[in-house]
Amino acid sequence: MNKHELFNSINEPFAAGLFEFENAAPEIRYANALKRFWELAPMPKYDGGELYPCGKCIFSHDTSIGLRPHYSNTYSYNRRVLEEKSEEANAIVLEEIRKVSGFMGWPHFVGGAGWTHSFVNYKRILSEGLESYKNRVLRMKNEDLKKGLLLTLEGIEIYRKRCVELLKAANAPSKLITALEKVPNTPAESMYEALVCINFIYYVDGCDDIGGLDRNLLPYYNGEDITHLIRELFIHVDANDGWSGPLGPNYNEITGMCIRAIHGIRRPNLQLLVTEDMPQWVWDEAAKAIATGCGQPALYNYRLYIENIKKRLPEVTETDLERLAFGGCTETMIEGLSSVGSDDAGINTALAFYDHMKAELCNAKSFEAFFESFKLHLKHEIDKTIDILNEHRRTRALFRPAIVRSLLVDDCIDKELEFNNGGARYMWSVINVAGLINVIESLNVVRTLVFEKELYSPKDFIDKLESRDAEFLNHAKKCPAYGNDIETVDSLGTELLAAIDGCFGSRECFPRGKFFMVSNQFTTYVGAGRRVGPTPDGREGGAPLCDSLGALNGKDVMGPTALLSSVARLKAERVLGTPITNIRLSKEHVTSFLAPLVLAFFEKGGMQLQVSCLSREDMLDAMEHPENHKSLIVRIGGFSEYFVRLSRELQETVLKRTEH
Repeated sequence: MNKHELFNSINEPFAAGLFEFENAAPEIRYANALKRFWELAPMPKYDGGELYPCGKCIFSHDTSIGLRPHYSNTYSYNRRVLEEKSEEANAIVLEEIRKVSGFMGWPHFVGGAGWTHSFVNYKRILSEGLESYKNRVLRMKNEDLKKGLLLTLEGIEIYRKRCVELLKAANAPSKLITALEKVPNTPAESMYEALVCINFIYYVDGCDDIGGLDRNLLPYYNGEDITHLIRELFIHVDANDGWSGPLGPNYNEITGMCIRAIHGIRRPNLQLLVTEDMPQWVWDEAAKAIATGCGQPALYNYRLYIENIKKRLPEVTETDLERLAFGGCTETMIEGLSSVGSDDAGINTALAFYDHMKAELCNAKSFEAFFESFKLHLKHEIDKTIDILNEHRRTRALFRPAIVRSLLVDDCIDKELEFNNGGARYMWSVINVAGLINVIESLNVVRTLVFEKELYSPKDFIDKLESRDAEFLNHAKKCPAYGNDIETVDSLGTELLAAIDGCFGSRECFPRGKFFMVSNQFTTYVGAGRRVGPTPDGREGGAPLCDSLGALNGKDVMGPTALLSSVARLKAERVLGTPITNIRLSKEHVTSFLAPLVLAFFEKGGMQLQVSCLSREDMLDAMEHPENHKSLIVRIGGFSEYFVRLSRELQETVLKRTEH
């Protein structure tokens, strides 16, 4: 029995398609794998709504399949499932996987290892239809990519026909069947057809980012209220743990419908691009949504993003800048036109600091010398991380194509280059930088207690820190804390961010593009903290790291404006991938405080703000009685999550946030 037959015999359609033409180019092999999966994998049941597909994506619907398509990693591998079916089949898959280098054993994992969120070009698909894509593919001269894309189009058509057949068998509304018989092959001609098309393509892509609905749907808008349809679409995103979509800066009626549709839903992550003259009605809608406790929308300083993209990515045209978006949790992209590693890799600055402090503090003649030597150590760790990442990106481009995105993201067809190999119009990489606030505060404690007050020698400082000496901890606690508008503390962060940005700026990513920071710890700050011993900021060894660029929990005692002044002083525009800032506001004040607080923060240089409105009482009750709080939502990292789905450790970190 050959490999193709083996995988067919154990109900592994993706793997069977992958090895059907084993000696073909990767673009053909993986396209064929997708086609076979769309042809043979079980379809999700129709739920009676106005949009289909619905529920779990076909890629993840049947958990008994060990190798399945995935929007970022090309495939999703479940070792246990495959081993139970066939050890021989599992060994074959492992050999395929090992063609691409990984990150095994690298201690700086803080979420994301070669991960690539993206937006397909919904706008172009809506206006042109996939038949026009096929015509462009047929003109290509790169035969391997051409055959792969044609196979992908065949697979999408098979999937579309299966959807229509299922809907007919389920006696679904005729308007849904009629729409799906037309789109996405031909251009959408009505608002309903546009929504059916977006929903279908979202599932084709594997349920990643939903795109800017208020910009993409506007050409089809005739004054109708589509809030219920948008909410149905959002429920589909939520069911798949899907990701993001921007709103604005050209606000319209659909903007408001999207914000109203998100009430009480955690996903997609809606990202409101805020301008200085954003209309009051948009502020009102945003405040009402945030007050429901969903943490939506997050707020972005549109002017500052545009200014810094122009400065640092001058190749992005004025027209394309209008498609600014934030994929995945919140990583900066150009919708439909970019390939952005997000989060491509990580740097655990707290781990680097802890190791360096123990090795080098005793040798430091001054705080300035210690800080400089730490920055050199951090550069070494960043360079090693980038070397590992670039090798992963190089081997991925050779052996693991992103074939759907090569079809649906511009300019892969026109350049005749695969998505991972440089085909998209714009490319860059964002690396997640964790533990920044822990390091800022730790540096300040070292400076204060060792070099300014001289209360401890470097050796005693480390010994007392490791033993959790009560007197030492009390002295450390009295040191000024970040998040209280204290320039001497905040300026350490400004210097640290500048140094890290310089390290990234000196390197190029494969196959082209630049590296940028993102501070986006989502749920990884717990795991990242487990690798780090006790730090001078008061954190115990193994405890969670900071969750964003906000203050360490409970230390911002001077109010929200002081906290946001500290964040702004960091000059966080250097964190072009997006610097997350979490803040917790009381529900009764969010309506009146939101606009002035955000506008003042953005005027000072703040880039992004996300607001949670959860009472301490509700969170405590949810920790004890989760069955009563299944819809309780909190903003964590760059996205919203159901509070009861978080681990106990994560719940406790949210509980400790200062409520302003």
